[in-house]
Amino acid sequence: MRHEIIRLDTRVIYLEDTVQQMNLIMMEQDRTIGKLSRMVSELEEKLRELDERKANREGGDHNSRPPHY
Repeated sequence: MRHEIIRLDTRVIYLEDTVQQMNLIMMEQDRTIGKLSRMVSELEEKLRELDERKANREGGDHNSRPPHY
């Protein structure tokens, strides 16, 4: 009986350690996901700005030459 309690106690300790390690990993992943989400939002905004600039250039005088001519 005593041996069984020690075995179970040991398993609980290992499981608690595993849960703690998984918690740390999940917290790091949450930070990474937040950072990546912000980066995606910034990139989407930059793409919108580039699309607007392109549309404004295309909407201008079609007969004028580009600046390098």
